[in-house]
Amino acid sequence: MRLFLMTVPTPLEKAVRACRQHFVMAACFSALVNVLYLTPTIYMMQVYDRVVPTGGILTLLWITVILGVALATLAALDAVRSRVMMRASLRLNRLLAGEILDRLMSRSKLKAGDPSTNQAMREFDTMRQALGGQATIALFDTPWTPIYFLVAFLIHPILGGMIVLGAAILTALAIMNERSTKPLSERAHLATSSAYACQEAAIGNSEVIRALGMRRSLVARQLQERQSGLEASAAVQFAGTRYSSIIKFVRMFMQSLALGAGGWLAIEGQISVGAIIAASVLLNRALQPIEQLVGLWPTIVQARQAMRSIAFLFESTDREDEGMTTLPEPDGHLELDHVVVRNPEGNAVLLRNVCATLVPGQILGVIGPSGAGKTTLARVAAGATAPDLGEVRIDGANVDDWDAELLGQHIGYLPQDSALLPGTIGENISRFAAIRGVPKAVADEEVVRAARKAGVHDLILRLPGGYDTVVGGRNHRLSAGQAQRIALARALYGNPKVLILDEPNSALDAEGEDALMRAVARARIEGAAIMIVAHRASILADAERLLVLQDGMVAGIGPREEIMDEIRRRAERETVVPMKERAQS
Repeated sequence: MRLFLMTVPTPLEKAVRACRQHFVMAACFSALVNVLYLTPTIYMMQVYDRVVPTGGILTLLWITVILGVALATLAALDAVRSRVMMRASLRLNRLLAGEILDRLMSRSKLKAGDPSTNQAMREFDTMRQALGGQATIALFDTPWTPIYFLVAFLIHPILGGMIVLGAAILTALAIMNERSTKPLSERAHLATSSAYACQEAAIGNSEVIRALGMRRSLVARQLQERQSGLEASAAVQFAGTRYSSIIKFVRMFMQSLALGAGGWLAIEGQISVGAIIAASVLLNRALQPIEQLVGLWPTIVQARQAMRSIAFLFESTDREDEGMTTLPEPDGHLELDHVVVRNPEGNAVLLRNVCATLVPGQILGVIGPSGAGKTTLARVAAGATAPDLGEVRIDGANVDDWDAELLGQHIGYLPQDSALLPGTIGENISRFAAIRGVPKAVADEEVVRAARKAGVHDLILRLPGGYDTVVGGRNHRLSAGQAQRIALARALYGNPKVLILDEPNSALDAEGEDALMRAVARARIEGAAIMIVAHRASILADAERLLVLQDGMVAGIGPREEIMDEIRRRAERETVVPMKERAQS
């Protein structure tokens, strides 16, 4: 098991310990199975040494019955052992799958190279299947090979020595195989992960790819990425195949050599005729687990690499919100204090020392050119991403001091892309409240209330399934405006104390924009602190204050009229100067 359990993160270690009884049971069954594997050897010796010389038909009958019972027991134990290991694999899934998914979704800041959800779960399945599969069973079988050494030595020391020699050769070849394939396996793992990540991104944007005529180009690119991964994997397989072939040759040669040595010893009168066949069978069975390990080595290596990825995920996402003091419901005072945000690669700064405050019952409008960092600022304010430096406070408390899941229920966030999830419209608006235990009747009432606030209730009723219309993924497609209005209802669900709207009118028609304005006005009256990121100034008509972002820095912040006057004066100056330059030329 140590081949798998290297630098095991605590959650995984606890899960494996919870499956300890499964592994102990499988190890015990492995001991019985390997003892019963001696049955054919003993049977052969009895046939050749007792039955044939004496013509004992009755003896043959009874030892054959005993053989059948022993082999049936062996087969049953082997089947039960496989089922026990499968149960261990399923239990690991129950104990860890939710934890891994939760940590994947709790990552507030993704960095370059961080595994995607699909990739991380794929690697977890690789590790889980290896722990509950043939690789672990082979590991359980290997420690029992000394049984065959002992029996062979009891028959004759030369036969025992041959088995020890064969095992030593095969072990050396297995170590050489591990050393030669390890760097190749790591490169193959990285190449394959990169190919899958690119493939997921391309499939997720298939509509844009088709519309812009990029399909064949992207297919060609995906084939190139896939080919790199396949070539790296093939290199691992080729290296492993060479050693597997050598090991198979050594085992077959040693098995035949054991027959020859047994024949010589029988001629010399040192062993019986039955011991000749027994020696060959013993050697074959003694070396089989080692050969299996070499054949399964790619699986073991992949499991170890998956283990490192899962360990990195656990180490980089400490569950600091567990056992935290529950703070009272927030009033909505949100403060950004010298916030700095870098890009995932860490080579560019998206926000530089940004300071801003949201006050309950007031609207802060955020404006600036494209690429100024407005969306990043909205994501930080909503808690969707964590700053690299600086602090975000709610009612004076750092957001890290809040239980993120509880705090999120008081935040309303409308991202640019709406981000509706696979499920019904009602489930999306309720933020899937029924799954976390909210009674369906209560959730439905809040859903309709939020939809009415967003002015989207009648629109939803006109859809084929109403609130039960399935959206997200490849299911029913809404227009961009419909999706944005439903996402607004989701943001308003539960009367949030902080409301962050990123380009909330980008896909809306006049009717939708009127509904948006009414919803924002009502939220302000109810005391919500509101931030609106916008290009179109119409949505900011009721904003008390404006914040201007330029190259990730605050270029201005203050009352709306003062900021707008300053923008107009700056525009006039920029217009006058070129006119003077043209006149002089």
